[in-house]
Amino acid sequence: MEKIEIGYTVEKERWLEAANNLHEFGQIIAKNLRKVNKDGRGQEDADDLTADIMLACTAIGYVAEFAVDKCRFVPVKGGKAGGT
Repeated sequence: MEKIEIGYTVEKERWLEAANNLHEFGQIIAKNLRKVNKDGRGQEDADDLTADIMLACTAIGYVAEFAVDKCRFVPVKGGKAGGT
């Protein structure tokens, strides 16, 4: 029986680039949260966001190192965000 594969994978370098881009984006947004400080919790909001982004970057790094060939993307046309 032939193995059927749907979608596509990306190389390790692309995963690492995505993690770096996410980290940089998070730093920009965190800086903005501190500056705006709308509800007096700017630093706390920035810290929470930074922690979440570091968690996501760690997961992306794991995929890049150990599962790059197992994570596949399937483009879906016409779908709405959130699966609705």
